[in-house]
Amino acid sequence: MASAEWEEVRRLAKDFQRAQLSSASQKLSERNCIEIVNKLIEAKSIEVIYTLDGKEYLTPAQVTKEIRDELIIHGGRINLVDLQQILNIDFTFIEAKANEVVKHDRNVFLVLGQLIDNDYLDHLAEEINDQLQDTGQLTIADLTKANDVPAEFLTEAVEQRLGTIIEGQMDPMDRGVIFTQAFVDRHRSRIRGALSAITKPTSISNILNQYHIPDKLFHTIVDDLQKENRLKGSLSGRQDKALYIPDIFSRTQNEWVDSFYRQNGYLEYDTLSRLGIADPKSYAKRRFKSENLLFLQSCCVGKVLRDRVEASVEEALSTGTWIDVLPLLPTSFSSSDSGQILHQCLKGNSQLEGKVFCDTIVCSQRFLADCRAIFDPMMRDKAQEDAKRAPEMLLAADRKALSSGSDAKKDRKEERRKKAAGTGGSGSARGGGGGQAREIKTKKVKKNRGKEAEDEEEDDTSRGSRVSATEFPFLTIEKIEEVLSERLGDCPEELQAELAQELFRPLTRAYQDVVKEAFLTLTGGSAASRRKTRDDTQEKINLIWSNIRQFMKGVKQCSDDEDLEGQLSRYLLRSLCSNVTNLLCTAVAEPVMGADTTNFTPEERASIISKLPDKIKSAMTKLNSSLSGKDLDEFATQLEHCCDPSICDVMLRKADKKKDRQAVFHHRQALCEQLRNESDPAMALHLTVTVAFQNSSQCMLHAPGRCVPQLISHLEQHLGPEQHALLVQYQELVQGLMAASREQDRQRGSSGAGAGAEGEGEGEGSVPSGDGDHGDVASLKKQLEELLNKVKDIALVKKGSAAAAAASED
Repeated sequence: MASAEWEEVRRLAKDFQRAQLSSASQKLSERNCIEIVNKLIEAKSIEVIYTLDGKEYLTPAQVTKEIRDELIIHGGRINLVDLQQILNIDFTFIEAKANEVVKHDRNVFLVLGQLIDNDYLDHLAEEINDQLQDTGQLTIADLTKANDVPAEFLTEAVEQRLGTIIEGQMDPMDRGVIFTQAFVDRHRSRIRGALSAITKPTSISNILNQYHIPDKLFHTIVDDLQKENRLKGSLSGRQDKALYIPDIFSRTQNEWVDSFYRQNGYLEYDTLSRLGIADPKSYAKRRFKSENLLFLQSCCVGKVLRDRVEASVEEALSTGTWIDVLPLLPTSFSSSDSGQILHQCLKGNSQLEGKVFCDTIVCSQRFLADCRAIFDPMMRDKAQEDAKRAPEMLLAADRKALSSGSDAKKDRKEERRKKAAGTGGSGSARGGGGGQAREIKTKKVKKNRGKEAEDEEEDDTSRGSRVSATEFPFLTIEKIEEVLSERLGDCPEELQAELAQELFRPLTRAYQDVVKEAFLTLTGGSAASRRKTRDDTQEKINLIWSNIRQFMKGVKQCSDDEDLEGQLSRYLLRSLCSNVTNLLCTAVAEPVMGADTTNFTPEERASIISKLPDKIKSAMTKLNSSLSGKDLDEFATQLEHCCDPSICDVMLRKADKKKDRQAVFHHRQALCEQLRNESDPAMALHLTVTVAFQNSSQCMLHAPGRCVPQLISHLEQHLGPEQHALLVQYQELVQGLMAASREQDRQRGSSGAGAGAEGEGEGEGSVPSGDGDHGDVASLKKQLEELLNKVKDIALVKKGSAAAAAASED
């Protein structure tokens, strides 16, 4: 049966050979073949891919087959660019067919433009295994660089072949490292041996560099060894600067520190650092938790040593002397350490009242009081001499005392204003709650005055040896030190110098009181009463000045009429501005002349100013001269200059928009209330014009009666035609009434004089010749009464909403 089949195969082979050798009776030319293929392509009967030279056709299946063949030929890895050059077809077809191959074959991968199959990865894994067995450790980064494969792809391929082709393991803490168990065991033995042999703190970096141990592997192995209790030591610090501290070293170190502390009662930071302790303070806190250590600049002190110092200080303070604690402390203690111990002793015991000098010396209050008492006789003698020789300086000092440190208060008030402005929001809106809120604020200010006085005293102390120009110098610091050195010969020179610094300000302040008492003895009078009078005067000046500023805004609203503006300016200068100047003259002249009035004529005012000191006289003269002109800005400038602390020392409050709005509102309310109750036609007209002006400009006005006609003309552009005509009519009636009244008074005067000369014999039938005038006056009064309410409504109703809005805003 088998032979028959074999014969059949031979017969077919011969037929096939014969068919190949025979020639066809009809042949197609190359041109015909090309045309036939083109027709088939146009009819979409076949699909072909042209080569780049256009001489060959390939079917898609052939392209896929050739791609697979080339991948096998190149060992399982080929670049698509090289594949395109080999197959000589467009790169897009290569890329598309390569994606199809990867899609349908799970053993082929497209990575960074390269086709890679599992056979290549298996071969690569064998090479990696050979290298791993030689070196014991490999990194994915090195393998990636050597094989030009992405790290993630290579890591995944290696993980799949670990334990099969690759005999090793991957670090669980770092997937980029592969090592063998022999490699780990070898380094484990090295680390165990090195750390077991160490007897002092050693840097981990030195161990890693000497034995070439990977950093991460080292810490992993050390953690395992510590969990197994195989190592007698611990790691301290961060990984890059860690130290290995053997237990034997820590035990010896702790024993030495405990022994030193028990014997001496303190620990030096430098000594602990030399023992290898990186953070001495933290170590002492942990080691001696129950000892209540006091940590100083260079050491820490226990309770035993502190109690010794406190007992010596308590003995010195109870006897009213001084003591230097530096000899009681170890020689390694610095002056700053001694000062900290002293402050702690005084702070911890409320019964100890003393003051520390030179960081190491504490003096009792009784000792300081005795030192101050040394200068009392000298102070009284010198005060008598200064009171007689320097009256002008005494007056300046008296003014400063009356002002109660106005400069310091200004700074503090300004700071409080800034803080209040910083809070802003609803808090500032709530601050303007009318008279009751202002009363509460005033109470709060008075309540804080005592605290401000304490702050001023602290400021004076902090200024040290400085003496202001208005203070009386008592003794210089050098002179005080000389006196102390004569009386306190047993004190160190450093203590004498600091005592002089400490006593300078209190002695100078006490001397001011003594010299003022001497001055009062010579001149008479009470400083307390003058202080109260001066405070009242300053309050009046600020109140009037606040109104003047508002009236100045009203004057500037009339800038379009120079004549009206000039009249208003002169009237304001000669009324309210003159009152402010008179008050200021009273404030500066009272200590010299005992002035008790503010109703000065210009001549009296000039006479008082001429008797003032030169600096004050110059400024006050300019202020007095500004009253005779009509420049309000010049007056304001001169007033602020006169109120400077170096001249008259009167504090002018700064403008406060909120309070100004309230003042304008209350001023209008007062004028409206007066207008409602006013029945005199002339005064009613004056008030109506004033309120109407404020309604239109939102500015207060201080104007004389003679300016009413000009103000009515100024208000023409702000009032309706009917209202303006009504004002003009009412003004004419008022003028007519005033003229008729004057004529009536004149006639009555002449008639009375004639009746007195002729006697009383004419009887009741004698009627004055002014009967017609009586009728005119009555008629005018009647017309004025009829128009009075309409005129008032111009001010009370017109633009009332604006005032209401301002009030609600406040």
